[in-house]
Amino acid sequence: MKKDRWLWALLLVGAAIRLYGLGERSLSYDECQQFWASQGNVLVANREITLDPPAFAALLRLQSIAGRSEAWLRLLPCLLGILGIPAVYALAMRVSADVITARGAAFFFALAPYPIRYSQSLRVYSLTLLLCALIPAVFLSARAEDTPRRRWIVAALTCAGLLSMYGVAWLVLGVLASLAMSRSAAPTRNRVGLAKAAAAGITAALPFYVLSLPTQLTQGTPASFYEDKFLPMEGLIPALLFLARGTVDLFGFFTFIHPASGVIFGALAILGMVRLRGNREGCVAARVFFIAVAAAAVASALRLYPFGGTRQMLYAAPLFYVFAGAGIGSLRGHLRGWLGRGILAAIAMGCGLFLYRYHTEPGGQEMRPVTAYLAHRILPGDRILVNKDAIPQFRFYYRGDPEAVVWGKETVIRDYVSEANRVLASHASARWWLVFSHGWSGERRRRLSSLDPSFHLKSRFEAHRAAVYLFEPRGSNDAGPHPIRREP
Repeated sequence: MKKDRWLWALLLVGAAIRLYGLGERSLSYDECQQFWASQGNVLVANREITLDPPAFAALLRLQSIAGRSEAWLRLLPCLLGILGIPAVYALAMRVSADVITARGAAFFFALAPYPIRYSQSLRVYSLTLLLCALIPAVFLSARAEDTPRRRWIVAALTCAGLLSMYGVAWLVLGVLASLAMSRSAAPTRNRVGLAKAAAAGITAALPFYVLSLPTQLTQGTPASFYEDKFLPMEGLIPALLFLARGTVDLFGFFTFIHPASGVIFGALAILGMVRLRGNREGCVAARVFFIAVAAAAVASALRLYPFGGTRQMLYAAPLFYVFAGAGIGSLRGHLRGWLGRGILAAIAMGCGLFLYRYHTEPGGQEMRPVTAYLAHRILPGDRILVNKDAIPQFRFYYRGDPEAVVWGKETVIRDYVSEANRVLASHASARWWLVFSHGWSGERRRRLSSLDPSFHLKSRFEAHRAAVYLFEPRGSNDAGPHPIRREP
């Protein structure tokens, strides 16, 4: 790996893409939730705030000691995302023993939109992608040459993976099942030793699951395979159609979202599996992939289960990029190699379009300019009502008097106006600033017309999906609202 200049070039390109604009956006609702989950007692806070195990929260806790700027906090997932590039390369080399396949897989991972997006998001996903590339890679390595050191690494990575995201359990299941199904690939002693190492990693993670998993289950996480849907059990045909559509959507999620990209790159991944069928390690990797994905699909028939949703399927992404890289590599002998080069060029163009939109279009909820606007205009005696959906972000950015703040208990999805009227009436002579963020929209803004008529709108500022509105008691000289101020 160290001698491959193409890998170093991909690493530099991937790092530049991931580092650019790291702090240009406000932390979103989900990112702020993750931040607060890392503060105080990580085991308790993370369990109560997120639907993930505590590994990333613990790392973020250490990261946040040195600073709280957006760029600094996001540097943690960014570095993990950059390390994912050589990790996928190493996995592809272990699976295929082919440098062209390894370069193709690393190229795909370096330029795929969601690994880039996750590298700039304060969430668990970059850590998950990194570990889910390393777990099968070290498993295949230890399977071929079993040593005490490799067993320790298998145990450590298994534990770390299970503590990063619940869905990694399916990858571990695939690894263990593949180990049990192996015949002549490795001596029995090697397989038993690896199984013990994986069991040690599972045992180390188990106390954290006992602590957090019951809480996650009671939060009603949808038991779904894709996008909060349940596997239909009315008949075989609807179930098969659902899984087929879901598989295309999943492959699209790994690539460029559109179902057509899921079909194209899914076909390339299948072609890569066919190409690797004569490779013993490739067959094992394909078996791990199929077992893990199929197990999650079957479990999606359950109603309460924490592995639901496409993002919980990220454990399959590194192997998918490896198979796609093998499929692209298999085309290098066709049309003098131009077909494979054309696909790589299409990946690069798709990445370019994604990056253009990603850095020019607003995303998330821009709470930072909203709190800046409020800080320059709030007066002594003013009160602030922060809608429930804006609390995580407002707590992160607000630096003013905490006594002036009233924390809302009603989400904007429901009747937040009734709560606002009650709160405004509690201090009828004060000016009230109403702060909104996550879930805010034009339709929910129109409901403000139903606020207590004894207050009138004095001024307002709106950023992307975040806003602050000043309501004054009637009787002031300026009875009309000022024009909307929007963040450029």
